[in-house]
Amino acid sequence: MVGLRAGLVATTLVVALAGCSDNARNDDPPDRTASVSPTPVQTDREPIAKRFPRLGDFVEAHWKAATAGGESRLTVPGPTDTQIEALVVLRPDTIATILKGYEWQPAPPGWEASLSAELRPFLPTGGTWQVSAKYAEYVQMAQYNGIVYLDAGSGTVFLRVIDG
Repeated sequence: MVGLRAGLVATTLVVALAGCSDNARNDDPPDRTASVSPTPVQTDREPIAKRFPRLGDFVEAHWKAATAGGESRLTVPGPTDTQIEALVVLRPDTIATILKGYEWQPAPPGWEASLSAELRPFLPTGGTWQVSAKYAEYVQMAQYNGIVYLDAGSGTVFLRVIDG
């Protein structure tokens, strides 16, 4: 009986210690319940005016910035590109000047579908959006790449650009 009891104790001890081992495998994937919250909409004018001085003295801005590829699981050390999405309302005199100074074409149909949900409430309704490659180059100043659209009726410029 003592032999049986010693055997049971030894077996229990081995099983218990095996569970505490560093070599114990856990094939379950790590818990990835953390979510990425949307970038908040900013209204301060200075960061937009500083990055895009050729917009002129604008009336208001609603914008957001995020690290390009920030939702990727792989990151590379080094400089970080920033994506900026903004709706900027220009002054009436600025609108008149740029309408005369550039050739404008209709913006691609349905471009608004790609607008972030956070900025969508600030998009003017019923806009007639236009694009000018030369105006986009002028505004972006070779530091940014992306799209620049204008709704002359509301005086709103839409920017979605990335630095680099």
